[in-house]
Amino acid sequence: MAKEQKFPFNLDLSVLDTGSITNILNDIEYHMPLMDSEGEVSELKQVKEFFEDELKLSWRLH
Repeated sequence: MAKEQKFPFNLDLSVLDTGSITNILNDIEYHMPLMDSEGEVSELKQVKEFFEDELKLSWRLH
């Protein structure tokens, strides 16, 4: 059975290293205050949570 994803679309992040994901998270933090609506903030938080979970995967840990 396939693992159900929380994210709204499929992403292949296998080529990203921890530094790249950390940079993405930093960009998200930078853009969070610039969002105009609660819907945008909610979506960005969902994206942030997705990338934070990716950083926690054991095969990414060095």
